[in-house]
Amino acid sequence: AFAVPYTIGPACAFMCRFALFPFALVKTRLQMQKGGVQLPSNASTGMGTAKAAEIIRYSGTLDAFRKIVHHEGPRGLFKGFGVSCIGIVSGQLYITTYELIRQEAGRMNDVHHIFSPPTMDVVRNAVAGGTASLLSQTVVVPVDIVSQKQMMMSREKMPLSMVQLSRDIFAREGMMGFYRGFFASVMVYAPSSAIWWGSYGFIRQKLAQLAKFNNVEPSRQKLQAASGAVAGVIATLATNPIDVARTRLQVEGSSARGAAQNTLRSTLAVLWKEEGPKSLMKGVQPRIFATIPSSIMIITVYEFVKEWSVRR
Repeated sequence: AFAVPYTIGPACAFMCRFALFPFALVKTRLQMQKGGVQLPSNASTGMGTAKAAEIIRYSGTLDAFRKIVHHEGPRGLFKGFGVSCIGIVSGQLYITTYELIRQEAGRMNDVHHIFSPPTMDVVRNAVAGGTASLLSQTVVVPVDIVSQKQMMMSREKMPLSMVQLSRDIFAREGMMGFYRGFFASVMVYAPSSAIWWGSYGFIRQKLAQLAKFNNVEPSRQKLQAASGAVAGVIATLATNPIDVARTRLQVEGSSARGAAQNTLRSTLAVLWKEEGPKSLMKGVQPRIFATIPSSIMIITVYEFVKEWSVRR
């Protein structure tokens, strides 16, 4: 019985990742695109990835899908998918940490009465979500770095393997190469998670109140799905600028950038100066397209597993 939540979650995560992975790849290609090209031709981005700079221009999300399929075939939309699936492990770490912290925060509030119950529900969701995301990044960041490098191999019919890329990263930068952009990643996913869970709890309350005011009784599943979808869009819009900088840091690598530029702050400054404020929203469309269904799936599975566990 204990194993059931840890079976349903990964299985649903795999199916959702498979369905939405092309959006992640397109998002990465768009975020790496500089002035209509993905990478400068003299970029040193690690073994094989500079070949992505022979350079296909994408005018937007749909154009990217069309050109990737045309030049690389349908399989081109799944470059890096195998490596990214390792990150499913982090999902179990995430949800376990989230639930433990959420429960403990609730117990502390019951004793000290810091917040009212409705406010505490929003606060503990946000704190637990942010903390769980911070911990899960220890698994996510190395997976993201290797996966994103495979995504950028636009001229390669078969991208370099995880082992080949890992050896190259280690040879160039040592173990720290697998945690390049860790702070930037934390600054994307921890706030995103906190915003998502905090927004979800708040929006669910407001939608329930609105439905009651209008004498409507929506199903619990519809309420959860709508709240999750809106929370996902809010979190995506709020964190996209940092996500663009994170992607640049992790894919380009320190060898392609001066040491002084190998920071989140300097990357954001360069984006603003060289490509303008619009560059900070690169890839936001595919992120939103992926976030809405994934948010609905996450909250539906989470609530189902939680209810099942309580019944058991």
